[in-house]
Amino acid sequence: QFLYFIGSPRMMRRACTRATTRALVAPAAAVAVRPASTVAISVQGLHFVGTGLAAIALAGVGLGIGTIFGNLLVACARQPNLTRMLFNYAILGFALTEAIGLFALMLAFLMLFS
Repeated sequence: QFLYFIGSPRMMRRACTRATTRALVAPAAAVAVRPASTVAISVQGLHFVGTGLAAIALAGVGLGIGTIFGNLLVACARQPNLTRMLFNYAILGFALTEAIGLFALMLAFLMLFS
């Protein structure tokens, strides 16, 4: 429905086959075979993978803090007389959630620099 062909299908077929034949007929000098130490590369790369996975926890902490204070606003709008008590509970939830985030950040740095 939204496809527009420039030229005929025969022209498209010819252009596609030319591109693939050029890629298949690469000169042998352009492809250099070199020995690779895959063990050293993978161990070094795993430090970064582990750090990235530990950083995912920081996104969860951000969502958790947003949920805590978003629900605090909803609860204070429903029952304004309990605002002080609800705020204390929200600060406690914020502190515990932030502590999880700090532990995750510490773990990420330990994995990155050890």
